[in-house]
Amino acid sequence: MTSAEYDPGRHRAAALAMICALALSVAAFIVPASGVAASAPTCSTSNLRLDKIGENDFTSHRGWDFALRNVGSRTCHLKGYPSVGLLDATARPLPTDIGHFGGPPHNVVLAPWHRAFFSVTFAVSGPCSAAVFAYGMAITPPQASPRLVWYAGRFDLCGPAPASVNISPVAFPRQF
Repeated sequence: MTSAEYDPGRHRAAALAMICALALSVAAFIVPASGVAASAPTCSTSNLRLDKIGENDFTSHRGWDFALRNVGSRTCHLKGYPSVGLLDATARPLPTDIGHFGGPPHNVVLAPWHRAFFSVTFAVSGPCSAAVFAYGMAITPPQASPRLVWYAGRFDLCGPAPASVNISPVAFPRQF
C-alpha cells in the first residue's frame, strides 16, 4: 500500500462519521418515546374503560382497586385524582365527601390497551351514627369528562350523609 492510497485523516473521518451515524440512530429510537410522552393528549373518557380489579377489606374499611384502560388507538396521558361520586339505586348522585391519599400525582402515559390504576377506600363500620347505602360510583378520570359509571349492587358506608371516600391518584405501573 502506498502513502497515496492510505490517508489516516480520511480513515479517522470515516470512522467518526460512522460513530455519529450510530449515535443518531440510537437517538432516533429514544427521542420519539419521550417526545410522545410529552406531547400525548389527555385521555378522553370515550377512549377509557373502567374495570374493578381488586378489593381490600381491612378493619372497619373497604378498598376497591380500579383500572382505566386506554381502548383508543392513540397514546394519551392522565395526571391527577379521579373524581368519585356515590350513586343511589336510580343512578342519581348522593352527597359525597372526597379525600385524597397516596399523592403526589404523576403523569401517566397510556399506549393503546395499557392501564392506569387507582384505589377508592371508605369506612364501613365502627362507631357510625348512621349508614349510607349506595349502589354504584360515578368516576370521572382526571382532566376529563363525562363520567364512567360502575355499579356494585347495594353497599354501605359509614354515615351520616355525606359519606366520605378517599381516592389515590392514577398510577402506572400499579403503585398502591
